[in-house]
Parts: sequence; C-alpha cells; structure tokens
Amino acid sequence: MRYVVRRVLISAGMLAGLSVVIFAVLRALPGDPVTARLGAAQGFDQAAIDRLRAAAGLDRPLVTQYLAWVSGMLRGDLGDSYFNRMPVSDLIAARLGPTLELTVLAVALSVAVATPAAIAAAVRPDGWADRLIGALASAGMAFPPFVAGILLILAFSVTLRWLPARGFVPLSESVGGNLASLALPAVSLSAVAAPLVLRYLRGELITALASAYARTAEGKGAPRRVVVVRHALRNAALPSLTMLGLIVGYTLGGSVIVEYTFGFSGLGSLSVESAFQRDYAVLQSVVLLVSALFIGVSLAVDLAVWALDPRTRSRRA
Repeated sequence: MRYVVRRVLISAGMLAGLSVVIFAVLRALPGDPVTARLGAAQGFDQAAIDRLRAAAGLDRPLVTQYLAWVSGMLRGDLGDSYFNRMPVSDLIAARLGPTLELTVLAVALSVAVATPAAIAAAVRPDGWADRLIGALASAGMAFPPFVAGILLILAFSVTLRWLPARGFVPLSESVGGNLASLALPAVSLSAVAAPLVLRYLRGELITALASAYARTAEGKGAPRRVVVVRHALRNAALPSLTMLGLIVGYTLGGSVIVEYTFGFSGLGSLSVESAFQRDYAVLQSVVLLVSALFIGVSLAVDLAVWALDPRTRSRRA
C-alpha cells in the first residue's frame, strides 16, 4: 500500500510541476493574446492596448495569474478564451471526444499489429521472419506520424479515393463515416507506435520462451502453439503493459500534428489554433489536460502491474 500512496503522490507532484512549466513557457513566448487578436488592425494606440490587457487580466503579476488559473481549475473553472470569450471547458469538451476516439483506435491498432508480429519474430530469433519484421519496424519508427499521414493521403485519398483526406464525422451521425474519418489518422499514429510495442514485446517473449517453465511445458509434450500463447505470451504481456502506457502518452502527443494534418477537430488541432492566436487560457489548459491523461494512464498501468504481478509487489514493497 505504501507503494500506491507514494506513486499517487509522485503523480500529483509531477502534475503540479508541469502546470508551472507550462504556464512559464507560454508566458515566455513573444507576443500575447491582445497583440495577436489586433493583428494589423489600425486605430489602436498604446492606451487602448493597455486597457484590453487589463480587461483580460494580463497586466497582473505572473504569480497572481498562475494562482488564479490553478485555483479556478480546482473549482472546475478553466476561464474563458481570450478570442471568442467562450468557456475553455466548453471548447475542450467539444474536442475531447474525437481525440480520445483517435487515441483508443490507434493504440488498439498498434497492439493488434504488434502482437502477432512479435510472436512471429520471437519464435525464431534471427530467422528470416525476425529480420524482415525488424527491418519493417525500423522503417516505421523512422517515419514521423505526419509524414506517414501525408503518404497515406496521397495513396488512399488522392489516388485511390477510398477514404476522406480531412474532417471528422461523429459516431452519432454515421458509424461508417466515423470509422472512415478515423482510419487514416489512426494508421498514421500506429505506424510509429506499433514498432515500439513490437520491439519490447519481442524481447519479453524471447526471455519467456527461454525460461524454465516454458522448457518444462515443452518437455511435457505441450504443443509449441500452447507454449507460446498460453505460457510465454501471458507472462510477457504483463511487463509490456508499462510500454503500453508510454504508447498512450506518445499517441496523445503525436495526435497534435496528425489532427492538424487531417483537419481533425480534436484537442491537437485546438492546441495548434490556440498557439497561433496566443490564446493562453485555452492552450495551457489543453496541454495540461493531455499531460494529466498521460500521467493518469501511466499511474493506472503501474498500479495494474503492481496488483497483478507478485514479483513487482515484492520488489517495490
């Protein structure tokens, strides 16, 4: 139980530290929401600009602004957008669903592709299948997700015209349209995430297949398929959960550029739009939310491994 309490406190501390870093980095960027909103508009002297900054609360000391932001979050109030004056919580709520859908689909696709490939590579290490899968995995890891997205658009949207190149269709409007709009962004993200899962799972499988319990099962006449799936894969999957938590965070981070590439109305595109507009109120809340999701998933995975694996409990007791 001490491990659980310590892990929760560490996660809370990381989140608090990240809120300071996010706030400080955004305030260090050149420009502010007022100058970004005015742009090239004429007729605004310095006194008018100062009044707009004061109305937005940007003339207050940074410490006061930070404490106001944090105390508002604790009350469930993320403030209003500097640009359209809409509540930030409403803007995030409208974009959160598509990003979560995309992340879940991309992670599921990564696991579905990586698991059989890792098994095929691990049953004969250094064989032709292992080398071929390793080469494909290296090629996949070399592609940034947005490059994979552009290539997929050229192939399946421009040339074959099978799938839409941009936009998001809500699940409530059309199941088929929803899956079609998610397909290319999810494949773009999983093309990079799947090799990471594959490499980690392959290593764990090779270790499991060389262990005493796997050799004992084979010695008792268990079919190779049963040894691999029932014994080795079950034991290798548990340590791989840690990597899966990292993949979720990686996919959430990668969705920022992928969503913008595909004109996808999720948190990633909202953060890019807010960055261009210097809309601190929206951007800092979106970045902190994505960070909180990553920390929360990592915490859940660590606690799941701790609860399911007696070896982990004994090491961390």
